Amino acid sequence: MLKKLMLFACGWLAVVLVLTLLTGCGSGNNGATNTNGVKTQSYKADGYLGMTNTYPKIPGPHMASTYSNDANAMRQAIADLPGIKGTSITFNGSEAYVTIKVDSTLNQNEVPTLERQAASVLRFNFPRYTIHMKSSK
Repeated sequence: MLKKLMLFACGWLAVVLVLTLLTGCGSGNNGATNTNGVKTQSYKADGYLGMTNTYPKIPGPHMASTYSNDANAMRQAIADLPGIKGTSITFNGSEAYVTIKVDSTLNQNEVPTLERQAASVLRFNFPRYTIHMKSSK
């Protein structure tokens, strides 16, 4: 009789412990305020740990980029380099052929440096393209 009572008590104790563990570990308050007054927040699962929700200009998996958008962005990226009057950009698949129009006041020996600077900026900002750079006056 005593053995049965001990088994019964141990069984109930095990059930109570399991229930206590399950309820104690489940702290998902689904946006409710906890005891410290802090509200839990979460970001949509976008593969970038929520970064596209906090800074929307980061390219995401569902962004479509066209050649005209990329050409405009390339022009803006190198527009601030001193000595560039204009650009002409042509695409052939993943190849970008960029011709920069050099300011006439620029010395001839400074042109290769300007080409390398512009190519470096474009290669950094547009890694999906192979950049081919040349210049004209």
